[in-house]
Order: sequence, then C-alpha cells, then structure tokens
Amino acid sequence: MTRPDNMPVYDELDLKLGIKSSLPNPKATVGLALLIYESMGAPATVQYCIPNGDGLVVEESVLNSIVAYAGEIFAENEIDPSDAGTIINNNQLFKSQLEALIVAFELVWKLCKVTFVDKSKPASAERTGGIRYPKQLAFSSNCDIIHCAFSGEKIEYTKVLLSWIGFSVEFNDEYQQSLLKILTAFAENAVFKMTDGLREVIFNQLSVYRKLYESGESVDINGDREAKGPLRILKSLLADGMNPYLSYSNNGNVSTSTEDDTLSKYLNRVETFLRLSATKVVGIEDLNAETEGIAVEELEERRLTTGTNILLYGVPGSGKSWTIQHEYCTDDSIVERLVFHPDYTYSDFVGQILPDVDDQGLVTYKYTPGPFTTILRDAYADPTHKYILVIEEINRGNAPAIFGEVFQLLDRKVEQKDGDDGYPVGTSEYGITNPNMAIIIYGDRKQKVRIPSNLSIIGTMNTSDQNVFTLDTAFQRRWKMRLIENSFENVRPSLANCPILDTGVTWKHFCEVINKQIVGNKAKMASSEDKRLGVYFVHESDLKHDNGDEPKEHDTLLAELNALLQAEMNKSITTSQKTRLDEIRSALIQNRIFPEKVIKYLWDDAFKFNTGAIFDTEENKDLDSLEAVIRMFVLENRGKDRFRIFKSAIRDLLFEEP
Repeated sequence: MTRPDNMPVYDELDLKLGIKSSLPNPKATVGLALLIYESMGAPATVQYCIPNGDGLVVEESVLNSIVAYAGEIFAENEIDPSDAGTIINNNQLFKSQLEALIVAFELVWKLCKVTFVDKSKPASAERTGGIRYPKQLAFSSNCDIIHCAFSGEKIEYTKVLLSWIGFSVEFNDEYQQSLLKILTAFAENAVFKMTDGLREVIFNQLSVYRKLYESGESVDINGDREAKGPLRILKSLLADGMNPYLSYSNNGNVSTSTEDDTLSKYLNRVETFLRLSATKVVGIEDLNAETEGIAVEELEERRLTTGTNILLYGVPGSGKSWTIQHEYCTDDSIVERLVFHPDYTYSDFVGQILPDVDDQGLVTYKYTPGPFTTILRDAYADPTHKYILVIEEINRGNAPAIFGEVFQLLDRKVEQKDGDDGYPVGTSEYGITNPNMAIIIYGDRKQKVRIPSNLSIIGTMNTSDQNVFTLDTAFQRRWKMRLIENSFENVRPSLANCPILDTGVTWKHFCEVINKQIVGNKAKMASSEDKRLGVYFVHESDLKHDNGDEPKEHDTLLAELNALLQAEMNKSITTSQKTRLDEIRSALIQNRIFPEKVIKYLWDDAFKFNTGAIFDTEENKDLDSLEAVIRMFVLENRGKDRFRIFKSAIRDLLFEEP
C-alpha cells in the first residue's frame, strides 16, 4: 500500500513589481501560447523557438503542429500554410524580453512558466543588447480549463485564436467573449502597483470594479510615476480589449459599459473567489520598485560609492550631531539613527531568533533582523541612494561585542582592479558567512554578507565620559577618526550671543572664560581638556530668562516665596496669591534649567576634586554643596549677582567686554 507524502513547500512568488519591460499585443501573445498548447496535444512543457541570428523563430515541429491543427480553417479562409511561419514569427513570444513574458504568463494569467532553455542565464539576460535566447513554456492547469471549453467547439475557438495572432479569419464573437471571460477570471488575483502621490497603492482588478460600481466614475490607473511590472501588462490587456467588463481610454482612465447589476454580481463572485483562495501577498512592504528583478551584476554597476566609516569625537556638546546633519547628510540621504548603551547587544544590533505566534496560535521561531541588518538590506536593494547609519554614543556600549563578526565588514575596499571581485569601491573588502543575515538581505542564505558601497556608518563619542567602554586599536583603525573642535566659529549667532538669563553675559563669553579655567586646572584634573563645556552644551531655550521670579512685595524672592508657600500650607492663600505663586513656580522652572545643567556639571564633574578653583567657597562658607550653589544662583540673587557663586577673579573675567 502506498500513501501520499507531505505536500511540498513552494518558493514565494516574485511579484516583479519593478520590471520595466512591456508586452505589446498581449492578445496575440496569449493566443499563440494557447494555440501551441492545443495543437500539440496539451503538453506539459515545450521548447517553442530556436535561434535565428540575434532573434528567434518558431521551432519546426511546433509550426507543423499548428498548421496541421488549423488546416481546415486555413483552407476555408484561403490561407496559404506556407505564410503561417511569417505571421507566427512576428509574435511577441519571439520578440519580447523574458521578463515581460514572465509577468504576463506567470503573474497575470498564470497560464505557464516561461524560462530560458539555458538555465544558467539570469532572467535579466535579454534586458540589454537586443539578443533573444531560446525559451520554453511549462503549461499550468489553467490551460486544462481552457481545453475543456474548447471541447466540442474546437473550430470556433481556434478561429478566435488565429484571428488574435494575425490571420485573416472570421469568427463568432460569442466564443471570443467566452474565452476573454475565462482569461479575466484567471487574472483576478494578479497584483498591480501604482504610485498615488507619496504612497504606493497595491491593488487588483476587483479594486477597479468596486470603484467603478460605487462611484460611477472612471478610474485612473496611470499613477504619478512610470508604470512597471504587472501594471504595464494590465494597461496593455485593457487597451487590447481583453477584459470584457472594462474599457480603457487613451488618457489612462478605466470605465465600464457593463450594467450595474451584472458588474455587482461579478465583483461579488470575484471577492468570494479571492477569499476562498486565501492567498497572502508576502513581502509587498519590502519590495523595491526601482530594483526588483535586476541582476546582481547590474545592481553593483549602478551602486553609489559613497560608503565609508567615520568616527566623530570631541567634548560633550561640541557639535558632533550637528556636523553629521549638516556635513554628511543631504536631502536625499536615507538616515537611520540609534544609540549604544551598556545593555545594548549584538542581538539588538544585528538580529536574533525570537518566538513568533502564527495565525493558528502555534509558537514558531524566526529570525528577527536588527537595525544593522535592516539598513544593509535596504541599501543593497536601492543602489542609487545614499544610506547612512548613525551610531550615537558608540563607546557607551561594548562596541566590539555589539558588532561581533560583522566587525570584519568595516574593512572597506579602497580601489578597484582588473580581475578582482567586481564590487565597487566602498564595499566591504571581505564578506562574512551569516545565513540569517544573508536570507534577509539577499534572499539567499549562501551569499556572503558585505556592507554595500552606498551605505556609510558614522559614529559619535564623547571623550570626557566616565564609565564607558574603550574602543581598542583594531576597532578604531577601521574608522576615519575626526576630532570635532570645540569652537564657536560655526555656531549660530542666536546661540553664541544669547545672554544667560538676566546676567547680560553671553553664552559664548561664559563658555570661553570657564573653559580656560578648566584647561588651566590640569594639576587637579585628569584629561582636563576633555572636561570643557561644549559650544552646543545648551540650547537658546535653556538660557532664556522668565522675569516672573522678580520679588514684588518683599525684599527678596525667597521671603516672598516662603510667605506664599506658608499661606498655601495653611489653606489661607487668596486667588491673587495663588496666581502669583504659580507665576513664580513657572519662572523658577525656566530659570533653573541653566544652573541645573551647566553649574551642576562644573561642580559635579569638571571641578569635582577642586571646586575652589572657580567657586567662591572661601568667601562664602555656605557654598559647601551643590544645593547651596543652585540656591544662591536661582533664589538669592538677580542679574550679574547670580555669578557671586564664582570667585571674584572669575567674575571679573565674565564681566569684561568680550
């Protein structure tokens, strides 16, 4: 006793939504394929053509079968059988590129699979040069459905096919309409893609029927960009009158002359068919219309060579992120940003296998790519755009461990020589073996993974941070190191010349005075240069003053604030007092931003082991803590007196004309 095996798992269908090949006269092309199938006794596969110079002609046995099959009709219509070869050889089965035939026969009508006889040739082999290579047709069971329709009416349907191909044969339109309806039904689950403004629309013919029925207006399928892939075939078949429910005008609009009731019933039948088919269109969101179906060699020929690794370093706030945005990124750059931190891992960065619950509630495991693998995939599939991966705070994580084996990819190819691997300058010099990454990026787990030459990686790191990881020499040598100078030369004037609260001292002048003190404090500070305030350490909004903290009824803000707080605690506060208290609180929130950010850094970090170098801890014995310093700056003083927290020598420098 024998029993069936488990059903096979088939490869996902490549929708080829980006193919630019067209198929003129689709009715004649489909007609000849069906005539070959019928005349040769419903074969599984047939090589229908042979080379003729750079072109193709019909294979002799195929031509003889067609002539014999249609002999009665030829005689009836006084057609010389010797002319059949000339008419047939003018068909697009011989003239069109393989890719256009694939889209039409495999993706739209699903009548047959079209391949080169030479299996080693890629599908794009006919894209350039004008040479056509021998092909074969592997027919699908859809042809059996058409064969059933032919049964008993072979002559009438054959007349229709011969007329489509170009023979002068009269036919009964009833049989043509019947054949067109069958072909239209085959095409109902075909997928088309068009551009509508900034969005991509993935649709089928049902979408068109429904719009026509619901709106009563014509439907535009032109889109805002050049039609590609199956959409080209759709426009051709509509223009050729191959959908009995739709009409196509020269301006690209689709309309219908079918009665509403008939169209309604048909579109409902189509929807039921699609629901029963339950076909998932897998991976639409990952398709790239510009490169889908292009051979790897051509992809690399078109690829930009901008890829590099750059590591920007400098003091906190020196302008590293600003430099990336203004010097490395352009309007058409595709930029992804991420931040390393101590808990960031290789799995987060590159990818990992995670549990996944399917539609039936069963737990499976699949590889989930991280941002590095994702941007490699996107950059590889889009060779004409500049991609940039920005890694902020690269030394806050254990970078060598996070990169893992992909660390090897950072070695970039610097020159291209005759006879080398063919990859452009800027590509990883060496490829690594990582099947999980390869299947995501290339769709081929055996492909060696490389960083494409249109992807740059830019890292930033602060030189003064504690508790960060060290970047070893082997890691650093694979980057172009660039020190971002801590200079106000390129800082916007609105920030550089912005006064600090109500002190009248600009941010630029304050920064320059304090940084000189930091650098001069070498004896009490390791790497004092790295402790300087960065020119972008603050934003203009951090420096703005809210004068709502000016005391109104008391000698000091502190006295006024205490009185209001006491009234609030005693629940005796009046409406006007509550308004005033809210005003003070709002002002203090704003006016504390600068000292909480800058003064705190100076006390806790830059002068941590020698606060007396700039803070007036000798004259003001109460300045024994950061709390006291902030209190004196915010609550107890106004204007220039806020800087009484500093030694008199520092104050003199701050109040000098810059």
